[in-house]
Amino acid sequence: MCGLAVACGPAPEAGEEASGAPESRRDPVVYGNDDRTDVYAHPNATLRARAEQSTVALMNPSDYTIASDGTVTFNASSLGTAYNLCSGQRFMNDPTPAFCSGTLIDDDLVLTAGHCITSASACTNTRFVFNFYRTSATTLRAVTRDDIYACTSIVARQQATVAGRNLDYAVVRIDRAATPRFTPAPIRPGKAALPAGTSVTVIGSGSGIPFKIDSGGSVRDARASTLDYFVATTDTFGGNSGSGVYENTNYTVAGILVRGETDYVTQGTCRVVNTCAENGCGGEDITYVAPAVELYCVVAGSLRLCGSATPPPTTTFTYTASNTSNASTNTTNRTVTLAAGQTLYFGTCTLTGATGTGDTYLRVDDASGAAVASNDDSCGTLSFGQFTATAAGTYTLRAGCYSSGSCGGTVAYVIR
Repeated sequence: MCGLAVACGPAPEAGEEASGAPESRRDPVVYGNDDRTDVYAHPNATLRARAEQSTVALMNPSDYTIASDGTVTFNASSLGTAYNLCSGQRFMNDPTPAFCSGTLIDDDLVLTAGHCITSASACTNTRFVFNFYRTSATTLRAVTRDDIYACTSIVARQQATVAGRNLDYAVVRIDRAATPRFTPAPIRPGKAALPAGTSVTVIGSGSGIPFKIDSGGSVRDARASTLDYFVATTDTFGGNSGSGVYENTNYTVAGILVRGETDYVTQGTCRVVNTCAENGCGGEDITYVAPAVELYCVVAGSLRLCGSATPPPTTTFTYTASNTSNASTNTTNRTVTLAAGQTLYFGTCTLTGATGTGDTYLRVDDASGAAVASNDDSCGTLSFGQFTATAAGTYTLRAGCYSSGSCGGTVAYVIR
């Protein structure tokens, strides 16, 4: 599975993806036995339903052709050809059109990895394809134009280390409601860490192929002190980026698959699946779902996800500035008071009312004047960040510009 910097392509391996952009980390791997199972063959009815009703493959429009009768054919090499696999490898005849995976979480919302859709232009060129799975060992489920949805906007996204938390997620809006034809997957409630040893399932298009269900993984490291991502032993591959990761008790989405180990290794003149011991290698990194839902509920609204159809109101102020040395001098300031556990969201983008021109830079200082949070380029040259107070106190939100440049705009902020 591809790293943080780019969307995962099905054909390229470590170091490059379909757009030619470099990866920033490892690709995934099989731990112990290869537990990937085709949807039709999986014994659990609830997990089959999650695959059939809630899972999407992310593709580019060039990855498929729609005939005049609405039927879809996929324009992609087989897995064996795309990866030069040795004979006897699994799923060799599967097509590989998907570059990432995702999960329907509301009528018109898809959850995926932040590095799968990085910009408005990437959104415009992304399609979400339902029903991409096998109904038998030799048959793909028929996909029609009605099963393909366009990306209209990125509603909430992070792909960065924010306040010490390494986050990688995106919530995107599609061009029409997918319900009632399809069913949103339930989100795991609360923010508690998944205990080590918890059984988890991944559903998605590893290496770009039709959906596979891997229910043989378990949590290796909960990262309970940061609650940004957990590490698990899932059998996941390039194209699984953005896949929904379910806890195996109530089958709710607990995370988003984002990083992992190398998936294929050379054996003579061809390649085979890389296999690690169940307790070996580095594990697969899975962003907790809670930060994605929290940010979505700050910037938008949903009865299903947030309990309210409207986001909380923001406070705004305008500014113009120059020569602020990364918002450390000559800034426009606002004082905010936070209780322990409260989070301040702030930006010249993302939040309602936020705007900006130039290269904005926002910073939060504590009462002593030390910076506790900052952001430069969350949205191109505009800024969005967040800070969670560990103790009650008064903080200063400072609006400035990158380096010695000039900029301005409207800063919006909200406390939750």
